[in-house]
Amino acid sequence: MEEKRNCKIVQDLLPNYIEKLTNEETNNFIEEHLRECAECQKIFENMKKDIQVKNTKRDNREVKYIKKYNSKLKLLRNILLIIIILFVIIIGRKTIILTNLSKKAQECQNSQNYYLRLEIFGEGTMKIMDTYKKQDKILMTWTTYSQDNEKIKQIFYKSGDERISLIDNGKTKTLKEMGDISVQPISFTSDIFLDNLYMAFTTNIDKINLNGKQCYIIKDGNTEKFIDVNTGLAIKMIDNQNNKTVDYKYESGVVKDTDISKPDTTGYTINE
Repeated sequence: MEEKRNCKIVQDLLPNYIEKLTNEETNNFIEEHLRECAECQKIFENMKKDIQVKNTKRDNREVKYIKKYNSKLKLLRNILLIIIILFVIIIGRKTIILTNLSKKAQECQNSQNYYLRLEIFGEGTMKIMDTYKKQDKILMTWTTYSQDNEKIKQIFYKSGDERISLIDNGKTKTLKEMGDISVQPISFTSDIFLDNLYMAFTTNIDKINLNGKQCYIIKDGNTEKFIDVNTGLAIKMIDNQNNKTVDYKYESGVVKDTDISKPDTTGYTINE
């Protein structure tokens, strides 16, 4: 009776014994019983084989799972790497385009002889700016047309130390001295690399043809900016949000002294 009871105890402990989960004292008890009991020894051998088979199957499943997981991880890593490479290529390309346009624009902006015209449409008005520059002489004219057919004309003149401003609103004509006049061809790019890098991140850039000119279009939210490929200068700007359009015209080396003659101040009242 005692022997049968020990067999039951040992057989219950065998799975843990095989998995090495029992303590030393229990191990000694089991091993001593196995040496004396052929039946338990046989059960032990069969159980050990079954557990080894189960462990092998479990290990194989784990290996397959790990291989499958590593395969998915490798695929995800490769996809992420491709996305990063494409992103760097796209951003790098746009940054190079903007930097090259900036260099071209800077050369034009350093010109001491040019004609610049802006035509601004929006908010029920049309504004036209004509600027002539030759060395230190500048003649700039702003003409504003409202939807009520009202016209305002402003003339800014600079020659040497002389600087005057004329304003004609259709009712009164005013003349006054003014500070320095600063004007240059319009560029949508920057000579600072980080500015162009930021623009490359935040805008879309495509190459198109506009009015027979090759240009880049920079799309920034609701704004579309068109830049001449050859000069790096602005051609057009469309602000869809504010329903505003600006057209730019630029010519280099065409201004003569006669284009910048001092405006007639007859009829203008001096405003100190």
